[in-house]
Amino acid sequence: MDTSVEVPVMRWTAGLFDGLCEEAFRNDAAFALLCSLAAAAEARNGRENRRIAVLVPRGQRDLAPGLARHGEQQGRHARLLAGLPATRGLTPVEVPPETDHARSLDLLLERRGGCPAHGRLRRGEPLKERDVIAHLAHGYVAETRAATWLARFAGHCAGRLELARPLAEVLRAKGAHLDHCRQGLLRFTRAGHGAAVRWLLRENALAESRAHRDTGLAVLARLGRLLDWSTTRSVALETWTKGRYAYERLAGGHGPWLRLPSGGFPVTVVPSPPPSRRPAAAVPGTPPAVPPADRAPTASPGA
Repeated sequence: MDTSVEVPVMRWTAGLFDGLCEEAFRNDAAFALLCSLAAAAEARNGRENRRIAVLVPRGQRDLAPGLARHGEQQGRHARLLAGLPATRGLTPVEVPPETDHARSLDLLLERRGGCPAHGRLRRGEPLKERDVIAHLAHGYVAETRAATWLARFAGHCAGRLELARPLAEVLRAKGAHLDHCRQGLLRFTRAGHGAAVRWLLRENALAESRAHRDTGLAVLARLGRLLDWSTTRSVALETWTKGRYAYERLAGGHGPWLRLPSGGFPVTVVPSPPPSRRPAAAVPGTPPAVPPADRAPTASPGA
């Protein structure tokens, strides 16, 4: 079986993003909005990683340093991304709630049971083992999307060192965090939690796809006003976005999540070469196959 199954929720973003990126990049207000959106997501995820690192259960404490380190990196990257508008003499803009991808995804996952309950995090209650698995699955899926988007954006900034360097730093950190999440999920799979890992990855992928659609529509509406799009163009982009989401759900959103290859994961963005040997804006590569002995169970978590 093919071990490099592409995530369906990724396939359609390339055309949309590439078509709009250069136009948005040339407009100061649109550029400030995109930078602010990325900074807000990094800041929110950084706070969550730092809180979870403190509350990891005793038997999983070896995961805490990696989570804490990445949380600190995300806080730094939020500041870097928020500072990018200053390269044009601009200031960051307020992020409208409906365009906040990280917030939307967290709310969806809470309702679906696919991430640690934020109430427990706020109260400082110790997390359970399943919460840790859920967080690793959340990070694996969400960081895949984020790395893909940032890599495409970085491609449009390759000739501008003041933008390319901070974006390359963020991408390197995301590659390391994806590796951390993948290794943690493989460990839980080998420990007999393969069904839970499988279910949580699938739930996160479906929720991520919906959050991407909802916030994507909100961002398109904002960009349309900033870039003075015609009504025809705005309606066409909105219709296309909804249509691609429907395709993900009906044709591409389920298959790979039900065909895990030899204990591996359908999300293929994992360990990258060390930064010193990797191109500045590279996205992480494809993981090696896991030996058949580590095959994940196919039953549902409640079986």
